[in-house]
Amino acid sequence: MNSRPKASPFLATLALLASVPAAAADTGFYAGGSIGSSQQKFDTSTFNVRGDETGYEFSLGFRPLSVLGAELSYTNFGRAYGGINFANTDAEGLFAVGFLPIPVVDVFGKLGVAQWRTDAQSPFLSFHRTGANVAYGFGAGTSWGNLGARVEYERFEVSHASDMGLATIGLTWAFL
Repeated sequence: MNSRPKASPFLATLALLASVPAAAADTGFYAGGSIGSSQQKFDTSTFNVRGDETGYEFSLGFRPLSVLGAELSYTNFGRAYGGINFANTDAEGLFAVGFLPIPVVDVFGKLGVAQWRTDAQSPFLSFHRTGANVAYGFGAGTSWGNLGARVEYERFEVSHASDMGLATIGLTWAFL
């Protein structure tokens, strides 16, 4: 499937967020939820399934400095299919988040570790795998008082998958 059309809404939303005036909460605790498109492709030698499905993420974060924070997240990638075979993958992540000091817009990058689980099923085989690997991402957001919006893309290094990513748009709530 061509991933080019998915980039256009992402870039359009990013441009919209950049053009809206905001009063950002620079420090403190926040919670967020987002929904978007997950990309999954498992190694054919492991389990030949792939998917471009709806995924979602919930996060809790703390930003002690305006340029540095930490975030805990739960990510669900949806279901990947291959004929009558399917796999469900989700992950919990812990990230260090760095913010660029740009007025109005929070541009950020994140790096961390994700503990993932995959449950795969077929008529003749099922397996459950777990592991912990590197995860990273980038995005941008803005806020209006306590309420904020953000777009982001994250990649997860899952040992039996050649592609595991999530592009989302979501809302955050800052506890001032």
